[in-house]
Amino acid sequence: MPALRDDISDLIETLRPLLRKAAEKDGGRLPPERSMAELLDVPRRRLRLALDELQHQGAVFRRHGQGTFVTPAPHPDKDRHRLLAGRVSLDQLMDVRLQLEPRLAQLAAIHADRDDLVQLEALMRRTREARDPAEYDRADEVFHYRIAELSQNPLFLEIYDLVRGMRREAGWRERRVKTNVPEMIGELGAQHQKIFEAIASNDPDAAGDAVRRHMIFVASAVAT
Repeated sequence: MPALRDDISDLIETLRPLLRKAAEKDGGRLPPERSMAELLDVPRRRLRLALDELQHQGAVFRRHGQGTFVTPAPHPDKDRHRLLAGRVSLDQLMDVRLQLEPRLAQLAAIHADRDDLVQLEALMRRTREARDPAEYDRADEVFHYRIAELSQNPLFLEIYDLVRGMRREAGWRERRVKTNVPEMIGELGAQHQKIFEAIASNDPDAAGDAVRRHMIFVASAVAT
């Protein structure tokens, strides 16, 4: 068994350049499994085991029928996002996030188990260790998406997925990349740590409050 784990660990390290390359593309989609297996000259079963481990780490996401992504997979109904994007301002988008995301954090604090917290802490640390605005933006998206998943409420997750798609369509990413200077990234990462600590303490009120303060700070930053 240890030999198998070492074998998979080696393959994961081999996959890292593909993950970085995919992260630079819009949508962050990896090549199909068959193409990756042929490129790396490995059996597909071994590749799937490596992708399973990366998914457990929060490094990749899979959506049935769409493939594997280095950030949460885009919602399939892109036309709906584009239609709404023309009618929704960034202020309105932030208002929805301010109402939604504190509740997601409260539920995450209730439901997250030890394994969930290990993964969430790793995702939080990526936001603190990001080397540039684009890297931070990807880490931020994954961190908040994982909190939404930990709510264990599929309807909330569907609503959050819609909001996330709107962020892509409403000029959000461009605004964030311009705004996230190193000192801003440091402050946002520190806020993420407070969110994580509240969730890890199983304190719904503290988790909701930490996210609420974070959302208010972000709204102020993107408005300037």
